[in-house]
Amino acid sequence: MPVPDAPRASTPEAARGAESAAPPVRGRRRWAPVVISVLLGAAVGILGTVLHLHVVWVGPVVLPWGSVLALLLVGSAQLWWSLRSSLAWTGGVLAIAAFTTALALGNLTGMESFSVALNEYTLEAVPGAAIAGAVWAWGIPVVAVVTMLTSHRLSTVTTAGRD
Repeated sequence: MPVPDAPRASTPEAARGAESAAPPVRGRRRWAPVVISVLLGAAVGILGTVLHLHVVWVGPVVLPWGSVLALLLVGSAQLWWSLRSSLAWTGGVLAIAAFTTALALGNLTGMESFSVALNEYTLEAVPGAAIAGAVWAWGIPVVAVVTMLTSHRLSTVTTAGRD
């Protein structure tokens, strides 16, 4: 039995078939990594801001272990999401959202306990909080750049290993 001819591309049947074959939710899928990156970044920013003020004194030296742990949280979330999504820029969006959330929480009216300026007065009055705040605020961009370079290197190694 002969096989019927496929409809030509110029026929209306072929045009309708081509339209139905295209995934209708493609536009929404494109925004999913952005939305997830922003939500993860906001969550990491909130958790890190709450966590960063934990310090321990070893003699006259303050160790801002909360800030270090918060930065590890940012870096690990950024690395995980960059590798999971297979899009290098998603980690950068996550870090920007975390940094923006941390700055926003520090500047809310009535929330001065989340933000301590690093100046001569605060270094004398509350040195632990001032150092922890500085490590947290300025550490996020540093961790973001290092993690983006690391995730790029890991993703290229992983991709090269698959070929």
